Amino acid sequence: MTDRTFRAVIFDLDGVLWDGEPLYHEAFNIVLKPYGHSLNQDDYVRIIGSSVEASWDWVRKRFKLNEPPSQLYRAYDKAVLTLLKKPVEPMSGARPLIEELRRHGVPIAIASASLRQWVDATLRGLGLQDAFDTTVSASDVNNGKPAPDLFLAAAQRLGVAPQDCLAVEDTLAGVRSAKAAGMFAIQLRAASTALPPLDEADLVLDSFADFDLSLLASVAREAQP
Repeated sequence: MTDRTFRAVIFDLDGVLWDGEPLYHEAFNIVLKPYGHSLNQDDYVRIIGSSVEASWDWVRKRFKLNEPPSQLYRAYDKAVLTLLKKPVEPMSGARPLIEELRRHGVPIAIASASLRQWVDATLRGLGLQDAFDTTVSASDVNNGKPAPDLFLAAAQRLGVAPQDCLAVEDTLAGVRSAKAAGMFAIQLRAASTALPPLDEADLVLDSFADFDLSLLASVAREAQP
């Protein structure tokens, strides 16, 4: 834990606000099926949190695929958007926490390694499209996680210094991205694809129920006598 307090919270999307990684895993296998391949769980864990480009680069090498990356990207985009038409549910405790943060006037944002169209479709499916002050996607920056670009862009849009932001992540790439941006990194382990506790995280939580609102400056001030 820390004695510091923070002004804003920036969330990753997949694996944090909803248990999205199984959907993306399924989309990979939809694309790979015509080529006679599939990603098992051990394979998929290797690319969780990486950019689409980096993930498909690994997959192409793994299965020695000769198809142009652009062809695979298009097929994957189509598969993801088709799967996102199904109803999706937020992670347990996510909606109440977001409502509480908004009630206290805490600036909140999303910094997702997913493409813009996926982020928007997911938030619509979750009914959270109007819940955040800003959302930043992989389509909005030059470098994906573990580079700090996504988190730095989110902080800039919120008008909050990076060191005054809490970042909530689930993957090693995400935690490293948040730390590279100078933020306090929380690892949330609530998803079905949750990793073991990461040494690089500043704080590890097993659920949103464990989120300590006193970490936030506005809440701490309200609690003072």
